[in-house]
Amino acid sequence: MSKKTIDASVAENIPERVRFALEFFDRHKLWSIVSRNSMATSCRDAANKRSRLGNKGIPLYDELKSLCVAMYRPSGRTYGLLHCRAHEHFDLDAANKLLGGTRPLARLSSDELTALGGAGYGTVTPFSEASRFVQVFDTGIKSSYTPPHTMITNAGDLTWAVEFHPEEVISALSKVTEVHVGNITKEQRSTERLPSIGILTGNGPESGVALWRGINEAVAKRLTDLGRMYGDLSYPRIVVHSLPEMGLSMELAERHEDVWNVIEEAVRQLCTAGVNYIAIACNTTPYFADRIRKIAKSKDIKFISIADVVFEYIKKEKITDITIIGIPVVAELGEFSAYSRLKTLEVHPVNEFAKPYLQELGYLVKMLGSSEKDAKAMNKLRDALRFGVTTENVLIALTEISILLQRFPRLQSEIGGKKVIDPLRLYGEALANLYLQALPQYSDEGADDYL
Repeated sequence: MSKKTIDASVAENIPERVRFALEFFDRHKLWSIVSRNSMATSCRDAANKRSRLGNKGIPLYDELKSLCVAMYRPSGRTYGLLHCRAHEHFDLDAANKLLGGTRPLARLSSDELTALGGAGYGTVTPFSEASRFVQVFDTGIKSSYTPPHTMITNAGDLTWAVEFHPEEVISALSKVTEVHVGNITKEQRSTERLPSIGILTGNGPESGVALWRGINEAVAKRLTDLGRMYGDLSYPRIVVHSLPEMGLSMELAERHEDVWNVIEEAVRQLCTAGVNYIAIACNTTPYFADRIRKIAKSKDIKFISIADVVFEYIKKEKITDITIIGIPVVAELGEFSAYSRLKTLEVHPVNEFAKPYLQELGYLVKMLGSSEKDAKAMNKLRDALRFGVTTENVLIALTEISILLQRFPRLQSEIGGKKVIDPLRLYGEALANLYLQALPQYSDEGADDYL
């Protein structure tokens, strides 16, 4: 309970409205954590100063924004508290309609707030005078975004904060006052829960590890650039399913039905793991894309093919002159190649002179782990490109090489004058974007920024 998180020597100096808020949590036996922060003057400022799980700062969408209004009903004038996530904007007309108002809602001034219950600007909370107001919560408060799925607001004072589970608070308030939950913001929400990604791997298992790492790196870079990276809590939920039998795909043409039996079972298992997207960290088995999509679609899950991601990238960048590096069943763009659509472009196979270098490279990559072996493998790759590629662009449809490139970030886009198209890297970025686009989007300007 909240009081237990406060040192006894500090308890004597708790402001009265903070004490009222903490008593609300104690009285209803609700989970909460109380913390202190420097003076916060707006929702954005407060969110940047909040403390949670060892981090300073929380996402703006986890800060609760509250607004006190005068409302007019047939029974007369009364007062209400509107609450929403801080990245959203109140829609007073929608709130008034939900409440059955006869006149527009009126925002209270600081003086009116003080006269009403002692609150001032930035210290309005659902807790301090819980039974004094009609409480109105936006439905978005019940959405589940990034962990730990709690919210924070002031505890009745600009330097005191309280973390809580919003649905618990709504339930408790409904026992002491009139509570409404409805759409009272202007935002159009695309999701109420962030997507999870299932990765199927095994040929080799390191390719799944590399894809997972690529997703996380893309997420971290984007959120760091936005100033919205909060450590472990900011990454997507990933389920990795690694199967040794995936190695059968090395002879896909001869064993395609055996490979499919393995893939089918694994896809069905991932469909029961609570994922929204399925990915395969492999350039070979996306040959089964249509079959996989049929299974996934029946469970309202979407399969994302590495080959489709590469094709869209090539089309977007208007790339036409390409050499493809991969095992024969992939690189020859034949019946069993997931990249067969590239036949419409000018795609070249690697020169015969380069094949011994690629073969030796494959063995070296299997033994990666020391900087000496990594450097030797990279030199072999340079040799293969030098002797086997005459085009400006090279498509690396071999996960072993993608793993090597991940160890040399500066060479991921260009090696020896050749522009590198790395499917595994593009795949990780595409999957990361699906997660990033589902996060609540907001601008740093123009919000009705109440505390």
